[in-house]
Amino acid sequence: MVVLSDPAAGAGSGAVAPLVADALFPSVHLRAEDFRRAVRQGYVEADRPEARRQNVTALAATAQAAFAFASGGYQVVVEGSVAPTALDAFRRESRATGAALHYVVLNGGAVAGGAVAEADGAGGDDAEATADTVLAGLRRGAYLLGW
Repeated sequence: MVVLSDPAAGAGSGAVAPLVADALFPSVHLRAEDFRRAVRQGYVEADRPEARRQNVTALAATAQAAFAFASGGYQVVVEGSVAPTALDAFRRESRATGAALHYVVLNGGAVAGGAVAEADGAGGDDAEATADTVLAGLRRGAYLLGW
């Protein structure tokens, strides 16, 4: 299970996450935003204070779906803005299923997690270089969160 977070708009998880998922087998790529946008009636823009319940619920649904796939033997890449303080839903599912949890933060030209590795930004060849950096870090266990 990999949570690929993009806390700063344009840091590149939208370009990098599919590349990471495509390099893993078997794999699933989930976008946390899709779970938030699944709310049809009563949707509140995610950055508004009154969206808290919606955002927490959507993130919990994302984590549950991700770990359901992980429990089925898939390597899962979750793309979205998942701040460290919001990782509780993923941590609970990790504990419940026993599936490993990796957390990678894309921040402009850098990739961070359990360790920091330099990589280029988000577009074209840069996305491929960043995906390669993420994959190398995953192989080393650099982003593995221990609970």
